[in-house]
Amino acid sequence: MKKIFCFLTIALLAFSCDSRMDKYQRLIPKDDSIPAPMPITIKSIRSIPGGAVIKVIYPDDNNIRGTIAVYERNGETVNTKISRYVDSLVVEGFPDVNDHLVKLYSFNVNEEKSQEVPATIKPLTPPIKTVRPEMTPTFGGVKIFITGNESKADFAVCLLRDEDLADEGKPIKDMKWVEVTTLFTSSNNINLTRRSLAPVEALFAVYIRDHWGNVSDTTMVKLTPIEEYKIDHSRFKDASLDDDNCKSSSPSYPLEGLWDDSGASVAGHFFASDTSPRPCWLTIDFGLKAQLSRIHTLPRIDYMIWSSAHPRVFEFWGWIGEEKPRGTYNALNPHGFQDGWVLLGEFEQIKPSGYEEDGTVGTITAEDRAYFNAGNDFEFDPDKYPHANDAITHLRIVFVDNFSTYGTEAETMSIQFGEVTPYGIQITE
Repeated sequence: MKKIFCFLTIALLAFSCDSRMDKYQRLIPKDDSIPAPMPITIKSIRSIPGGAVIKVIYPDDNNIRGTIAVYERNGETVNTKISRYVDSLVVEGFPDVNDHLVKLYSFNVNEEKSQEVPATIKPLTPPIKTVRPEMTPTFGGVKIFITGNESKADFAVCLLRDEDLADEGKPIKDMKWVEVTTLFTSSNNINLTRRSLAPVEALFAVYIRDHWGNVSDTTMVKLTPIEEYKIDHSRFKDASLDDDNCKSSSPSYPLEGLWDDSGASVAGHFFASDTSPRPCWLTIDFGLKAQLSRIHTLPRIDYMIWSSAHPRVFEFWGWIGEEKPRGTYNALNPHGFQDGWVLLGEFEQIKPSGYEEDGTVGTITAEDRAYFNAGNDFEFDPDKYPHANDAITHLRIVFVDNFSTYGTEAETMSIQFGEVTPYGIQITE
């Protein structure tokens, strides 16, 4: 529980906004003959969640180098500096909505301060007080749903476990907690999942920690991770059905690249050219029968992320027929699929920071990049799709849209895809 928790913050704007200015200031020698600087004037104070933005006006004093704010936060005296070329200073990290005194000073090249200019701020409700984690069991682990982070603050999400059920009812501080993991997010309405946990009933707890060490209340539940296994892909093969229309563009990027454990490297991914119809699909023969709980996918890692031929919207279908599928056409079924195919689920690539209102990708954050490269877990929900957990022998992936075709009327598309790893329960060997 002592892991380092680092976040970039806009407070680093101080003295870094203009590298040329910094270089110039470093060359200014100290001069004991320079008088103490004149004080700044406060123009306005605007409350923000967990802090305030203080706008200042500088006096006519060429010796002023910037402004420093000194204040107490969590029992510690801290400060925030800005250069004289910036007129807005942010103080943040307060865990409440109480009044807080901030002492403002201008300072010169000798670091000598002006007379104190006091300011009283009253933060809006900080994100640490509004964020809400909710835990539920999932296949192979625990899912934590984060809501209430409307300002998209940076958080560490700390998951704990106590395997002694007799501890239930004890004060949280007296329980035998073992840290399971710490996950990081700056998103709202997002699921964070910890897998590879034994399907054993235990007590789980989660709390949120922000950049300044403020901690939320602890949420505790008793739950059992749902048992699942990685489906043995050593028997997978290209089904090569007559109606499959998403074909590899080169022997260098075969369909088998989707389950070769190459980690979605340049040489290990699947690629179909832009002559493929939209939508297009491919079929994998499992060589066994299995009930799927989820599918983990990997993209072609760190290559043209959130764009181009990466799949954005797709469907998973499973074959439940008595005999092997033949790839014949049936106009009465979706996509003209042969009777025996059932829909397991429809999905869209999740973007932690969200898409724009018009559906475009928008700004790509560091969390977006990390999330994209880590791949997705698509869970099959029998409440939405009645056949989601049916026993199947073949998996069909339908690529509805890639990032280039989304929102367009394109008739063809290309697809690049890294790996597909199904999880669940094997019924036959």
